[in-house]
Amino acid sequence: MQHRASAKIHPNPEGTMKRIRLAHALLPALLLSATLALASDWHHGKLMDTEKQEVPTGSTTTYNTDAKARNGNYSQNTTAHSTDDTDTYQVFTIQTHTKTYIVREKLNFPWSKPANITLGEDVKFMVQGNKMTILDDDQKQHKASIVKASVTQAP
Repeated sequence: MQHRASAKIHPNPEGTMKRIRLAHALLPALLLSATLALASDWHHGKLMDTEKQEVPTGSTTTYNTDAKARNGNYSQNTTAHSTDDTDTYQVFTIQTHTKTYIVREKLNFPWSKPANITLGEDVKFMVQGNKMTILDDDQKQHKASIVKASVTQAP
């Protein structure tokens, strides 16, 4: 018994090529419009103040027990060591023409670095609900929580 392989030929190869060319022509336009849409969400403000905050979150107690058994006698010594736990935040005050935001970026690890932005200089940011994304001087995005927002008073 012989099986014959059959090649399936598209009924309209020219139509397929037209669709591929159209897709290649539209792709850059779609990418450009998406980029412009994202770029339009960025706001500009001025960094007015910054400070590092250590916020206590509780404490951790570690127990260490040493036990000895000798000649039928048993002795035990327990020591407790307590350490205070803290969360570290970098707090920024960013002022625009209409609003002033106080935001804090949580530094999750001792080696974490806050947004690299210069005091008194312009800063780019985006607001989504109660969150802010800050674009720092190194073009890195940093997430922060909005602690307070107020209307900027006219001078």
